[in-house]
Amino acid sequence: MSFSRDIKKEILSASLDDSQSLAFLSGLLNSSAEIFLDGNVSLIISTEIYELTEKVNALLNKFYGKSANIQTIPAHQIKKENYYKMEIDGDMAFNLLMDTGCITTQNANLSRNFNVDEYLIKEPKDLKCFVCGAFVGCGTSSIKIDSKTRLSTGYHLEFASKNYAFLSGIGHILAQFDVSAKLVKRKNLNILYIKDAEQVSNTLALMGANNAVLSLQNEMATRQLRNKVNRQTNCLSANIEKTVSASMKQNDAIELIVQKIGLESLPTDLQNVALLRMANPEESLEELSKLATFKVTKSALNYRLNKLIKIADKLKE
Repeated sequence: MSFSRDIKKEILSASLDDSQSLAFLSGLLNSSAEIFLDGNVSLIISTEIYELTEKVNALLNKFYGKSANIQTIPAHQIKKENYYKMEIDGDMAFNLLMDTGCITTQNANLSRNFNVDEYLIKEPKDLKCFVCGAFVGCGTSSIKIDSKTRLSTGYHLEFASKNYAFLSGIGHILAQFDVSAKLVKRKNLNILYIKDAEQVSNTLALMGANNAVLSLQNEMATRQLRNKVNRQTNCLSANIEKTVSASMKQNDAIELIVQKIGLESLPTDLQNVALLRMANPEESLEELSKLATFKVTKSALNYRLNKLIKIADKLKE
């Protein structure tokens, strides 16, 4: 199950009072409903989440004493899960759209209203429920939680809609709760997105998705630990590679000196270091200083080994 679906199911599990319910429905209908105003007023809500159909029908029964007609489109090869279409028409559709501020009447004509209804959403709790409805309708997240077979994705949460004014309204609501979101155009859609991990976490908390917040915080901690281990491993690998490269160069220099002039031609301190390196061709300077039977520091070892390399370089010339 995706993280986006987990968030939506958690949102749908919350109980709402009357004003919160209307705010939720307003966000949902504005974000995802197909609304038809020609002839008989009607609307269609399409979703892959069965819990949404239950939530909407519960609210419809609460306010209007009726349920929507639900058509189930079975899963198939391309769409591997059932799809649900909720159809609402007649007086219930008209009343629902009016009550949620999705349509207005001007000169006896009906028209769509994509702006956030200020009279419908006055309290902070109602603003939050409007955002909840919008996310259930058109929100998604690319965050992968507890996945062991992928590279870590970024922290990304977004709302997508063809209507700029609607997303702009959501952006203003989020700003009231200190969440910074950016609105951009992507092909034929407008995208309101949040990328910072803490900002995404704050948005989830705002929507009451506390379990999702905990999952995200655990994922953030896991990634931080993984990144730290990777950095340490890379650093260790780099150090090992550096040590091996240096020791090979030193061994080659000593071998050349042995062939050309012999170790006995060297001063005693260089002879001792050369023999120590020959006996321990792969050890680091720190290990060599511990293995030495004579008193020598790591810096002194490095100096003498470099001196051997310079002698070998001269012999090559």
